[in-house]
Amino acid sequence: MKSIKIRQLFLDYFKRQGHRVVRSHPLIPPGDDPSLLFVNAGMVQFKDVFTGVRDPGYNRATSSQKCLRVSGKHNDLEEVGRTARHHTFFEMLGNFSFGDYFKQDAIAFAWELLTREYGLPEARLYVTVHPEDEDARRIWKSVAGLADERILKDPSNFWQMGDTGPCGPCSEIHYDRGPSYQGKDPVFEPGNRFMELWNLVFMQYDRKGDGTMVDLPAPSIDTGMGLERITSVLQGVDTNYDTDLFLPMLHQMQAITGLDYGKDPQVDMAFRVVADHARAASFLIADGIFPDNTGRGYILRRLIRRAVRFGHKTGVKDLFFHKVCRKVVEDLGGVYPELQESQQVIEQVTSTEEARFRKTLSEGIRMLGAAIQQARDEGSKVLPGRVAFVLYDTHGFPVDLTRVIAQEQGMEVDEAGFEKELAAQRQRGRNSWKGGTADVKGLDAVVDAVGVTSQFTGYEHDREDSVITAIFVDGQAVDAAKEGDQVWFVCEKTPFYGESGGQVGDTGHAGTENAQLEVLDTKKTANGVIVHQARVAKGRIKVGEMVHLAIDVKRRDAIRRNHSGTHVLHYALRTVLGVHVRQRGSLVGPDHLRFDFSNPGPVTAEQLRRIEEIAQEVILQNSPVTTDVLPIDEARRRGALAFFEEKYGSVVRMVRMGPSTELCGGTHVSRTGDIGLLKVLSETGVSAGVRRITATTGFGSLRRMWDLEGVVHRLTDALKVDMGRLPERMADLMTEIRTLKKKIAELEVQGSVGDQNEVVELAAGEKRLKVIEVGSMGVPALRGLADKLRDENPDAVVGIVSRQGEKDTVLLTCQPGVAHAGKVLSKWVKALGGRGGGNPKLGQGNVPGGRPLRELVDVAARMLQETIKDVK
Repeated sequence: MKSIKIRQLFLDYFKRQGHRVVRSHPLIPPGDDPSLLFVNAGMVQFKDVFTGVRDPGYNRATSSQKCLRVSGKHNDLEEVGRTARHHTFFEMLGNFSFGDYFKQDAIAFAWELLTREYGLPEARLYVTVHPEDEDARRIWKSVAGLADERILKDPSNFWQMGDTGPCGPCSEIHYDRGPSYQGKDPVFEPGNRFMELWNLVFMQYDRKGDGTMVDLPAPSIDTGMGLERITSVLQGVDTNYDTDLFLPMLHQMQAITGLDYGKDPQVDMAFRVVADHARAASFLIADGIFPDNTGRGYILRRLIRRAVRFGHKTGVKDLFFHKVCRKVVEDLGGVYPELQESQQVIEQVTSTEEARFRKTLSEGIRMLGAAIQQARDEGSKVLPGRVAFVLYDTHGFPVDLTRVIAQEQGMEVDEAGFEKELAAQRQRGRNSWKGGTADVKGLDAVVDAVGVTSQFTGYEHDREDSVITAIFVDGQAVDAAKEGDQVWFVCEKTPFYGESGGQVGDTGHAGTENAQLEVLDTKKTANGVIVHQARVAKGRIKVGEMVHLAIDVKRRDAIRRNHSGTHVLHYALRTVLGVHVRQRGSLVGPDHLRFDFSNPGPVTAEQLRRIEEIAQEVILQNSPVTTDVLPIDEARRRGALAFFEEKYGSVVRMVRMGPSTELCGGTHVSRTGDIGLLKVLSETGVSAGVRRITATTGFGSLRRMWDLEGVVHRLTDALKVDMGRLPERMADLMTEIRTLKKKIAELEVQGSVGDQNEVVELAAGEKRLKVIEVGSMGVPALRGLADKLRDENPDAVVGIVSRQGEKDTVLLTCQPGVAHAGKVLSKWVKALGGRGGGNPKLGQGNVPGGRPLRELVDVAARMLQETIKDVK
């Protein structure tokens, strides 16, 4: 039975039993759940349903959920490739009951599916139950007719969502692979003979903070069965890797390497690691994750680089990983269309990441080998944490990859030392950080302590009469505030928008019978309370007073245009670049908009032009902007863009403008034509896989055009040409400038020969070293002099020291094959407290000034000899 049929048969069976077939949630947890890095079980997307926070509109569900286990207690990374069944990425088949059926039906469904639908022999199946769960034991005997010796007690059969909350006993179904495998029983000595297939969790208790458990009013069911495991059983193979879920990737590795799978254990392990990581990487990228140095992006980077290193071990010299990922898309794209939609991005991201890592792979492995040998020479079997950190920081080696390589050599890594170095680096980063936005310390806590609420009326009104319910001065709740005080205040209802969703807060004015306030900003607490930051310009305000609130309408209108502009821009980006594009952040202010989005590389000028064109086409359609408040599932059915890492309530606000439909709580224009001209100002990189566009709309775009016109007019006036000839005239001027700079450099070189203060020449081992001191010269002239001296001294390493006052500029040059000038130069300047580097022919750097030439030459000679020794 093929895996595609096994998966579909499971879903179809439970659909016939009245279950809603729910598509897999992305690997990013719903609401960006801080307790999870990735979705690691089928129940994760139903977590808020089990806890009663959300009503999905159905009480039975089934799914085949994408899962990733690479961190926390469910971290299988180190075992991947070594064992038959450990994976980073896997699919979990599950059925769920939300207060509907319980143990009786859950057990009956599982037994019928395994024995009748899948056709597994009943004699091969064993079950385990919690020692105190007599109900489950009784039901198993009744439903399946199992003898007592095949219903085993397992104290570990208890599941809980967290330290508190829903929990309950569980029952596991195990498959007996037969006496030809080692193992005695499923609980204490399973060996390779007994394999856990399915876990049925009976959520019947609510654990309180004091540890006591009370019955849940509506007991529920959560089950999970690994697709890879049931497939290996139904296909009659020894390992999950021998199923049709992995064989296409393994065959691809055979084609890439020319090696056979199944003949060499080390090759087999490498193939399995690559196959597993290709599946994980493909799904991560399809779900909008890109390689980075932190968070989820770092997990992806680790997986790709780990796979590349194992491929490197099999002798692969060219880029290969994207080819294996392509096979993942071909194999699973029919089941998961997001893979097909993102195929180009998956191949581009994996190729780029592999190419980046390969640049440092060989040097990193060489450095690691030297460090391992040094540790052995010192009688140690522990690789210093400092070495692991340098490999991570300089060569991009994830620490787990260093650990694998060290273990292959019989060594351990000083993990504590690595973490210490990493923590020190992060602290240096925090110490050097400047700027940022001023946050209001403790605002949420102070407001929550008072217990006030507020209602936003700004969708319909620009003005509002309300009542002041709370006033805060210097972080303390007060009953009144006087003229000149800086205050925060809350009202029962307000037209002021509190900063959230990327949109800045409103400004404006407020007035009571006896006071006037200038509203400087508006914030919104985590609990949705809108808080106004203001200065009491006149009089005295008190809690309980009536107040008239009025936003700055002109400013709000500009914000509306920019916020609607981000929606239109998002649509245009997805149209031109692909559906992998998703919002990663935004800033919507009155002067401009900033939009961060996922994309593996820079957007070309041609693509930007097309993006602007599409955005303007949508704007000129002058479509009405409509909003609907509706359940989130209904919004998704209507096509609203709702990214699963965002946190939404069960009821959401859907904004539609032309072809764009998104979930959004911000303020918008009435028709798309109100946006005016949307003009992109810049496109830059924020981090790996995240790009940023800055743009303007309306009067902001008009002001931008005025600024550009002013620049053009000044240039045409200064150069005495019309606008059409301006680029040609500028090109001519640049050519003239380059010619003059070249002549100046040549004259400096000619003059420098006569101005040489001192020349030192000596033997450095087998090499001849010649160092010349010159006066202050520009870099172009120094490089020209270096070219001249290298040609005149083809068998020597030639150095130049240019005295520049407090620092000296130093260059080192030689013909190819004599030495590596850049590496020698790097060691030279580092030994002198400076910085620099270069290529085999030329190195350049700076060192603190004031040292005698002879001292500089002696250090250079020593570094030259060390470099030659390292190469040997």
